[in-house]
Amino acid sequence: MDFTAYYFAGKSLNNGLSPYENHVLSRWDLWDGVNMFKHSRFLYPPLIANLFQPLASLPYIKAKYIWNFFNLFCYLLCFVLLIKIFLFSKDFIKILIAGILTFNFFPFITLLERGQIDCITFLLLLTGLMLLVKSKKYHFTSGFLMGITSLFKLYSLLLLPFFLIRKKFIVVYGYISGMLLIIILTLLICGLDTSYNYLTKEAVRISEYGSSGSNEMAVPVKIIQKFHLISPYSMAIIDGRIYLTESISFNSKASFIKTLEVLQSKASFNLSNTTYSVMVFAFFFILMIVYSKKYKIKDNDFVYWQVILIIILLSSPYTWVMNLVWLTPVAFIMINSFSDLMARKKSLILVTLIVGYLFLSLPDNLLLTEHVPLIKEFFSARYVMSQLLILFSLVIYLKDTETKNDTAIS
Repeated sequence: MDFTAYYFAGKSLNNGLSPYENHVLSRWDLWDGVNMFKHSRFLYPPLIANLFQPLASLPYIKAKYIWNFFNLFCYLLCFVLLIKIFLFSKDFIKILIAGILTFNFFPFITLLERGQIDCITFLLLLTGLMLLVKSKKYHFTSGFLMGITSLFKLYSLLLLPFFLIRKKFIVVYGYISGMLLIIILTLLICGLDTSYNYLTKEAVRISEYGSSGSNEMAVPVKIIQKFHLISPYSMAIIDGRIYLTESISFNSKASFIKTLEVLQSKASFNLSNTTYSVMVFAFFFILMIVYSKKYKIKDNDFVYWQVILIIILLSSPYTWVMNLVWLTPVAFIMINSFSDLMARKKSLILVTLIVGYLFLSLPDNLLLTEHVPLIKEFFSARYVMSQLLILFSLVIYLKDTETKNDTAIS
């Protein structure tokens, strides 16, 4: 489903058309087989659509294979980087266990199935954070790479407040430089009119509706029915081939904001997702400031930045299960800390971490669970639950590690 949004955004540009419109009314061959609205399902800045133009010049089946293998390659690179970060290079057993956990991670499986873009963002973030904790001389490059991430996932901007309170000013300088490069390239390649239209019109709609929309924005059902196959399964025809729109069905929401949205529907008040997002981020941000000062939590440990990534994922209203590949390093943290936590009888931290990771890794099948009481609720909420469990265990782990280090120094 998701790759078709990128592919047809690029294909629309190749035909001199807007990547933000659904052209099914005039060019049914540019329909992605899923979209039911007059606007497209493409949610990214216009420069991303330009990046997909070369792929969109190929037949869809070839483009799909290339994109899937590219995603897998990016994830393999992330795996290699994590081996280096956690110093597993000389321990085959740890590498084997990490590989089993990493490549059976359900968010990664859903990312491959949907054809999402988060393996690229994860690779950029991971490389940036590795350089950040490695040495101060790499801080500019670290920030620059993470600044480029904002092109794909705007809410990575929430890293900046943490860089500022940690006085990582060179990282901030690098981050802003990366963003400026993106802005300059967007203006040069996409033009001023397209950039202005995205900021003033498309971004506003996307912020409110995402890939969905109001009834007025919908394409007439009779038009869509012409191109849908009569079948018990959702199918689409692209380049003369028949495709299932999804091969696995799953609960996709992983944002704490969506949980608040459900609770709000049962109450009398009505706040926007943006308001909730700001409130949730502010709560965790202040909590981390107070907690870090009280327990002297340092930021030269990768675990600290994994905590920050979880806070960002919880705070964004557009966090989906595919985005949770950002939590892949949790498997390495578990393996790396297992012996130490067992030896010091810190079983609560370890058990909470393992349970949280297992909640993330469990396969899902929405078609089987959506009609089963309690099981349905569990699978609907498990991604938020798992993030909170992992967040809790990692924060306690950070405090415990600092306490242990202080004792050792004494």
